[in-house]
Amino acid sequence: MITSLKKKNNLAAMIRGKAVEEAIRFSYAFHRDQFSIPAAQNYANDIYYLRTKNLPTTIVKNNALPINSLVRTGIKAFTFLKVKKLKDITSYKFKKFRHVYPDFNANKVEVDGKNYKDCCIELKVSEKNIKESLNKHVRQCINYSIKSRKPVILIYLIFEKKKQKFNKYLSKAKFFLINRKNLAVI
Repeated sequence: MITSLKKKNNLAAMIRGKAVEEAIRFSYAFHRDQFSIPAAQNYANDIYYLRTKNLPTTIVKNNALPINSLVRTGIKAFTFLKVKKLKDITSYKFKKFRHVYPDFNANKVEVDGKNYKDCCIELKVSEKNIKESLNKHVRQCINYSIKSRKPVILIYLIFEKKKQKFNKYLSKAKFFLINRKNLAVI
């Protein structure tokens, strides 16, 4: 049975993921030549602490520890994909009253030397194991690809705690290119 603390921890983790997403969007809202990773990290922390003020402090602090590492890795992932500019997000209608929004729309993305224009990017934040949720997220991206008729890139930001005296977190990005016809891992 899921306890109330478990629900609050899950809520804090979801807020953390949204804060990382907003920090990446914040970094692309201004000119890239004036961009700074610490500014995006501060922005993510501000959003996270503002939205979790009603949760227990131990849960808030534990979920806040990997934020800086996740923001840095997320921005580097977008740089790896050679994203120059993000477009405004448009929704896709799946059922009569159900609209969904991808996390990002990029003007141009480069993957393995191939350029994709007007590409959707879905961002997920996870701790260590992504096997349990991968199928669900891939199905979500396949639906985006079907509705937009364009490929979708699923980016997992995976973090884990280093075994050191101080709380240090390592994070890495894992990319999946999802098309209506096939699924490729980058």
